Amino acid sequence: MTRRLTKSAKDSNPTELNNIFLPVSRQLQSVEELLKTWSGESSPVLKKMAKEVISNQGKLIRPGVLLLIARHLGYRGNNDITVAAAIEAIHVASLIHDDIIDGSDIRRGNKTASKSFGADFSLLLGDFFFIRSIHNIMSLKDRNLSEMITQVAQQMVEGEIEELAQSYNFSLSQAQYMKIIEKKTASLFLTSCRLACRLGKASRKEQAALEKYGLNLGLVFQIIDDLIDLVGSPLETGKSGFSDLKEGRITLPVILALKQTGPEAASQLESLLRKTKKGSEKENFSILLNILKKTGALDLTVLQAENLAAKAREAVMVLKPSPYRESLLDLVDFVIFRKG
Repeated sequence: MTRRLTKSAKDSNPTELNNIFLPVSRQLQSVEELLKTWSGESSPVLKKMAKEVISNQGKLIRPGVLLLIARHLGYRGNNDITVAAAIEAIHVASLIHDDIIDGSDIRRGNKTASKSFGADFSLLLGDFFFIRSIHNIMSLKDRNLSEMITQVAQQMVEGEIEELAQSYNFSLSQAQYMKIIEKKTASLFLTSCRLACRLGKASRKEQAALEKYGLNLGLVFQIIDDLIDLVGSPLETGKSGFSDLKEGRITLPVILALKQTGPEAASQLESLLRKTKKGSEKENFSILLNILKKTGALDLTVLQAENLAAKAREAVMVLKPSPYRESLLDLVDFVIFRKG
């Protein structure tokens, strides 16, 4: 399975992502600078925490999507910077809260906020980013933009709650899983596309295509993220492996593995999964990974991600040719073939 992932992939590294976002590199830099100013009037403690979190932020994929689409549609104002920063702030807030829930110590090779500052301070820091995001969007005249932001924040929280409620539910169906990841992950990609369409005054045909692109790109992102949790190298992912299983999260590879086995084998797999908690022996993880490989669940997961990626590519081809469209296409490859 890992051979299949890497054989046809470009090296998923920051340099490649920088190339993908080259058409909007100046705007992305402005997004980063804006985010750094958001805690300017805050208490010294909050400023310190926010500065550290922002300096360790990720790839800016969601703001990049928004900026590429807005610029493709002809938008040339500055509001896209504010909106893109709001999208990234919501993403940062969700990661801070995720790490508190999961008890994660490492993300992107750095200490998580909860590890650095404790759960109490981190919880409030996540709240700050959520609130500041909505506040900054409301400063714009278009109230539709703020409505989209508040709606996606609600969807993401609902998705996280539903996922948490389904912990160790080995009867979780693929349809239920897809609905959960649509809310908790794909909704922010989709909303990034919708916001860009609003800014760029997209036609109905363009908006429908871009919404399809964002939804499928977001689903691919989460499915690959769940796969990387099982087969990725901590040196490349920047976090410990098997974190989902340690928390009882039932992801697509596990759902497919349970589906591919008979009742007795499924019962054995469930028993092993229940033992896979924090502090479990590494041997348990190796046994689990071998089972997932033997059932074909890992290859099936890749295949499903590839099918969704194809839908995203098909959707974006509705747009007229441009460097921005090419970047949106390249981004699909980056997401499906990334290693971390």
